[in-house]
Amino acid sequence: MATTPTYEIDYEDKRLTGIEEEKNQKLTAEEATYNGMIDSTDKFYQAQIDASKDWANQQSQIQQEQTDFTIEQIEQQKEQSQKDYVREQAGAYTDWQKQSNPYGAAAEKMAASGLTGTGFSESSQVSMYNTYQNRVAVARESYQKAVLNYKVAYNKPADAERIKELKEKYQGDACPISSSEIAGAIMSNVIGFSR
Repeated sequence: MATTPTYEIDYEDKRLTGIEEEKNQKLTAEEATYNGMIDSTDKFYQAQIDASKDWANQQSQIQQEQTDFTIEQIEQQKEQSQKDYVREQAGAYTDWQKQSNPYGAAAEKMAASGLTGTGFSESSQVSMYNTYQNRVAVARESYQKAVLNYKVAYNKPADAERIKELKEKYQGDACPISSSEIAGAIMSNVIGFSR
């Protein structure tokens, strides 16, 4: 029967140690390249995340400025409505005073016509006062409706058409960060797919 020859391996042989050293150098170089790729990818993802946050902050700031501007406009309109109400009220009072003044032109006209103290002048006074009250009531109602409309404008939710437009604008690849970049960042940063 044939015996299997046994060989003794000299691990200190120069040829073997040279191959081992070359293998270790190549492994170190490959690991350095891999780590460089991971670092580069991490920097890229971080830059994308930072850009996305910056974009979101800018959009938020623009939206806040627009909201502040709208509120300022509403406040100005509200103040103008208040001034218009006061002006109408004062005008109605002035007109009533002119008509009901016992020493004014209207009283002299009635006296010249012989209608003073006949009951006609009293009913005219009542009619003028009712007209004054109606003008004040209409002005007050207009003012209250305007204030209600301004309150509604303050609390008005975002326009559904605008929301739809933004969703269409930033869906898919139009988003500042693509879904593959987000997935890569998750793989790298959350799951721990790194060195």
